[in-house]
Amino acid sequence: MKMPNFRLHETQATAAMIVAVIGLIFLMGLSLVALKGLDIKNSVIPYNEKAGFSQYRKPLVFAAGPVCIVLGMTAGILGFRSLGQPKNHKQGRSWLGMTIGAVIVALAPVIMAAWVQLSEPIIVAPPGSGGQRAASTP
Repeated sequence: MKMPNFRLHETQATAAMIVAVIGLIFLMGLSLVALKGLDIKNSVIPYNEKAGFSQYRKPLVFAAGPVCIVLGMTAGILGFRSLGQPKNHKQGRSWLGMTIGAVIVALAPVIMAAWVQLSEPIIVAPPGSGGQRAASTP
């Protein structure tokens, strides 16, 4: 398979759109992982850092956030470089890539900051304790 020629502005526009859509998928995943269980009333995101899927939430947020930012920057730069070129007959793809890239770069740090500020690990009673107190004798 032949590699695409990135010197062509149409190829840059198409690549910008594809990278932007991939970045948008990563941003939706970041939003789902970071904001799952958001309690707006108490302004907290509770999670169990010892068991289940929640033990992987913190590393996933801090891995997916920078990936989103890099994908958004790449899409924005490729879209901007190909925008307005006379030989680019796919201007819509340039605009789409640049716009979605800008949205991703703007929202990913906000979601990561929300996670850092609002996440609270829950305290789980050790197994076997049952959460009951020992009976006191008079």
